[in-house]
Amino acid sequence: MTRLVEKKIVSFQQFLDFIETQRKKRKTPLWYRGSTESDKPLLPGLYKHSKCRSIEDFIELENNLIARFKQRSIAFTSRPIEDQWDLMFFMQHYGVPTRLLDWTESPLIALYFSVALHIRHNIIRSRSFKKDAAVWILDPQSWNKSAINLKSFKESILTPFDANLSSYKPPVKCTEMKEEPLAVYGTYNSQRIVAQRGTFLIFGKSTKPMEDIFEKAYISEGCLIKMHIKYQAIHKIYEALSFYGITDSVVFPDLEGLAREIMREFKFGD
Repeated sequence: MTRLVEKKIVSFQQFLDFIETQRKKRKTPLWYRGSTESDKPLLPGLYKHSKCRSIEDFIELENNLIARFKQRSIAFTSRPIEDQWDLMFFMQHYGVPTRLLDWTESPLIALYFSVALHIRHNIIRSRSFKKDAAVWILDPQSWNKSAINLKSFKESILTPFDANLSSYKPPVKCTEMKEEPLAVYGTYNSQRIVAQRGTFLIFGKSTKPMEDIFEKAYISEGCLIKMHIKYQAIHKIYEALSFYGITDSVVFPDLEGLAREIMREFKFGD
């Protein structure tokens, strides 16, 4: 069984040092995901629905969500979205649950999502929210090569046009879709995904979290790492991120992001 590497982070500099250590260990690109709570599983929104019990239930739910979104989004889009991949990435962007799990090529963007949203949740919960946050590190090429044996494919990070992803494209058939989630570059169909350097894992038949799948013996050692961002250090880490220019309006390059940034600047909610 493969063991998950875990690291406690108590400062911004320690975070940078650990990232640099991992980068030097590997010649392939790394992806990152921030989480407001360190015990949250690496699972896409669709697979968190409490009423579904089997993969068949989840796929039926996905088909219904896609049909409803396609039917009702026409009035809000500037062009019809015919390709099912484009539609799935578009739905993910606007918060409709899918089989996609968001990652980023930037460790600082992942850290922002980890600490900035943690602070926001802390305010909502009247400062009683004393949980560690987390940033995950993934070697996407090693993951794909291990998960479905893509050793013959040099790059190993897939795109929606790759044949290896054909069985994952909605509408899917459970009998044809593979078990494991796969690393994929998505469609850059919004300013936010460009600013956030967004990437994705598309999930297959397995409804288990990535960290559980990783512990199977065939997943490469060290291609998934978990950093625990200690809650006592979160405010100072957020201040350091802001000092280096990773702010709300950079991560969310629109009026919503600007509004968040101005509210923080004038100490609303602090």
